[in-house]
Amino acid sequence: MAIINYFSTLIPPLPYALPPAVAKHPGPFLACASSLWGFYLNLQGRRAHEIVKAHQRYGRVVRVAPNLLSFSNPQAVREIYMNPNFTKSSRFYIAKHIFNEDMLLTFRDPHRHRQRRKLLSRGFSQAALVEFEPQIADKINLLLRHWGRLAQENNPIDVYPWAHMLGFDIIYHLMFGIDPQSVKTGKESKVMPWLRAWRPTFNYKEMVPPLGQYGPYIPGRVGSYFRLVQKWKNYAMDIVRDCRETGTKTPFLSRVLGGVDESLGRPLTDSELAEECMGGMFGGSGTTANTFVYALWGIIRDASIVNRLREELDEAFPDPDIVPDSVTCAQLPFLNAVLSETLRRYPTITGLLPREAQEDVIVDGICIPKGANVATGNLTVHLDETSFPDPLTFNPDRWLASDAPRDALVPFSVGARKCIGMNLAELELRVWLAAFFKRFDARLDKSMTENDMDIYDSFSASPRGGRLLVWLEKRRR
Repeated sequence: MAIINYFSTLIPPLPYALPPAVAKHPGPFLACASSLWGFYLNLQGRRAHEIVKAHQRYGRVVRVAPNLLSFSNPQAVREIYMNPNFTKSSRFYIAKHIFNEDMLLTFRDPHRHRQRRKLLSRGFSQAALVEFEPQIADKINLLLRHWGRLAQENNPIDVYPWAHMLGFDIIYHLMFGIDPQSVKTGKESKVMPWLRAWRPTFNYKEMVPPLGQYGPYIPGRVGSYFRLVQKWKNYAMDIVRDCRETGTKTPFLSRVLGGVDESLGRPLTDSELAEECMGGMFGGSGTTANTFVYALWGIIRDASIVNRLREELDEAFPDPDIVPDSVTCAQLPFLNAVLSETLRRYPTITGLLPREAQEDVIVDGICIPKGANVATGNLTVHLDETSFPDPLTFNPDRWLASDAPRDALVPFSVGARKCIGMNLAELELRVWLAAFFKRFDARLDKSMTENDMDIYDSFSASPRGGRLLVWLEKRRR
């Protein structure tokens, strides 16, 4: 009965029953008619692309669901996500529960979110990352040594799975003080397939919320995703219990294990902490790995970008075999321009983040009535031609200009709910890219196509082809 009742909400009330301030905005007919439009495109990995097309056709404000307006103007990002008169839309964020606990990503109540973020933020602070940087450098060096040996076999290297193994090893080690050794062994951890299974459950739970409770009991492929997530949850709880028993003191756990979430008035249970750790594993591994893969795709295809990057790196780091330090990397203009352009052109969080108006409010000069839902999407904002002329071109120089549109670059969102792992991601990517281009000459395999690297959007994004084949050769200097 719950499922039947839910499906009755997929078709909206008659247009006149929607607030006129929402219903008047144009959008694709099927999007305005039913939320099924978005769900279907999510399953195809195409929703973000279709929303970009809709903005190109209809303008800066587009209706992409019966009661959801998408904005393309970058100024709308801060007007929505830094405005206390908006709260997270319930249906969307309930679907983002990993299993059955609220966590940092899903809290709708600002006070609860603020207290949970306060409890977790120590593990991702600059001080914690400085302490952990030697482990990051060791893992990057080990990966590049592996690639150097594989390059001698005279075959292209698929860097995609290796990048995901490195991203996973780093975040897992940071949180638990345990090295999964995926990079060392060249075999992904058993946890990684469980982690990947979470992403499809987003869409299924948003379409049919009761699957959050009954998903593991559904036969076939759909149910298999939920069963894998259930395995992951049980595994994470075992790790948390082990860490409590052994007194693990990583930067992430040192405060969390015994600390009090002030909104609850108590420490986190094993179940609550396990799901926060699961969220960290998901958010801190695949997104960084995919950004690195897209950076290689963007850089290697333009010899002038490669040469300018190398000139800067060689001057800053004369030793060709070191893993550069993060402090120096953060001060290199062209390296950071390349990273900014990668985050712009290939954002790895592409899903809309809907907010519901708690009272009438103005966004981008438009009155949004109480109860209406609004959102921006990174792909839409980052391809806005007003802020980014020739937006499909990978052009790091746009970030070296004095009037660079930095406020329009929002890969980690903004405000109190921006990505808690932003510092880790930027450190990792700067050092990884610097070490790679100091050590290797690289060219793309001829089999690689634009379609392989097309953004597959399912809230988080990845290359549609799931691969990046690269020929590597040790640099001769």
